[in-house]
Amino acid sequence: MRFDSVKSPTGWAYAAAVWLAVSFVWHLQMGIMYRNAMGPGSTGPVWAFLAYDGLITGMSIAGVVCVLAAVKPWGRRIPPRLARWPLWFGCALLALRGVPGLVENITVATGVTPYGLLGMEKESVDTGSWEFRKSMVINSYFFLGAATLIPATALSARRVRVARSAPQRV
Repeated sequence: MRFDSVKSPTGWAYAAAVWLAVSFVWHLQMGIMYRNAMGPGSTGPVWAFLAYDGLITGMSIAGVVCVLAAVKPWGRRIPPRLARWPLWFGCALLALRGVPGLVENITVATGVTPYGLLGMEKESVDTGSWEFRKSMVINSYFFLGAATLIPATALSARRVRVARSAPQRV
């Protein structure tokens, strides 16, 4: 398999599908091992955690189907709106979750905002702590999701528009 261009949605779609599959597996294991995932100091109800985790797990599977439907031949049988709207919603969620978190991590790590992006921390954030490094990995992961899903969605939408405007062969 060869990807001829960065402007081709296929490679981006496969990358986004892999990201979503990893998200699915991660949240599935969190649902199974919910006591560990919630942590010992959790005060929230288990049902709320499981409902949230189940929602994310379902969204991950739906995302895999939608992003592959945008580039695979079998996806042409699905109305474009049925795949595109969930993809754009996922793009917005990932961008809103990944970009600000990673920007904050970077600005804290570089010392630009040592008390957090909004300056709301009481003490300077310890950039060598496990908590900071964990948040950096998680925020980078969400940013990577946005960085793969947004081009996949935008390029596949453009491909559909171009295909519709092209003259039909008889």
